[in-house]
Amino acid sequence: MQNNNITIENILTPEFLSDIDSWHGHIPFAFELIKNLKPKRFVELGTHKGDSYLAFCQAVNHYQTETECFSVDTWQGDEHAGEAPELYGENIYETLAAYHDEKYHTFSTLMKMKFDDALSSFEDGSIDLLHIDGLHTYEAVKHDFETWLPKLSNRGVILFHDTIVNYGNFGVWKLWDELLEHYPGFGFSHSYGLGVLAVGKETPEWIGDICSLDKTQFDLWKNKFEYFGNSVLSHSFKRQIHYFKNLFEQRDEQLRDLNEEKDQQLKELGENRDRQLENKDKQLNDLNEKLEQATKALAFAQMIVKRRDQRLADLNSQLEQIGKQYTGAQQIATERECQILELTSQFSK
Repeated sequence: MQNNNITIENILTPEFLSDIDSWHGHIPFAFELIKNLKPKRFVELGTHKGDSYLAFCQAVNHYQTETECFSVDTWQGDEHAGEAPELYGENIYETLAAYHDEKYHTFSTLMKMKFDDALSSFEDGSIDLLHIDGLHTYEAVKHDFETWLPKLSNRGVILFHDTIVNYGNFGVWKLWDELLEHYPGFGFSHSYGLGVLAVGKETPEWIGDICSLDKTQFDLWKNKFEYFGNSVLSHSFKRQIHYFKNLFEQRDEQLRDLNEEKDQQLKELGENRDRQLENKDKQLNDLNEKLEQATKALAFAQMIVKRRDQRLADLNSQLEQIGKQYTGAQQIATERECQILELTSQFSK
């Protein structure tokens, strides 16, 4: 490579990598971009977990470029954020802010707001480097470009992520093709693509040198960044594998604990069930005994009633006989009384 201004030496090692790896392959270029452009002000639209933004901040801090850095995001998510908006929780912002505030608060600011709402915070011509990585529909990214373009300085450079993604409703690629017809720039094809566009009247020398390379030289230079980017991705993958391995181990341990708890609960339920069955059996036996006793008592009562009924029948029979005898005796007495009267009458004559 003939131009010494664009040689690649001593690429930094990223200090921060999240589980979202879509930008990891461009981190080496971000380091070189800050080192060579030394922008006075850098603004990023769409930060998510902070992989790209914190890489720029790391470079600013390492190379002491005295760059003011601003991140603009609602941290509420959108359909292109890599996570479902409903899962884009407040903890993402809090995690990022905790890391960011400890390391970079002296020169960097997180602006939790919509892109359009942040426009009034920046005067026209005040931004040297702008990274657009919000909603990736054609209409959205074009709107972001047009509304923020006046804020770019005479040496302003704009970065566009996802320039090679042309499925679904992604439309950055379309705008990127249109802008290359009006501004000098170049792009990378790895890690979903990154477009670098010089929109100021004074193209920075480092960007101009890259744009002036012939295809063979540019491909060689670009391939080196792709190589370095893949190294970062490899490191990122290893971290993710380690993360998920730990996560699976934690889940396995949780499953073991849950299974032990389940077995203990089943054991206790079984013991409780056995005790309940024993109690129910005892209650049933008691009821059966009481029922048997009641049955015997009923049978005895029925026998007594039967005997009393028989005794009553015998008494009624005896009473009937006595009644008959009494009636017969009365007839005899009447007949004798008549005889006495008759004899008395005879003696009186």
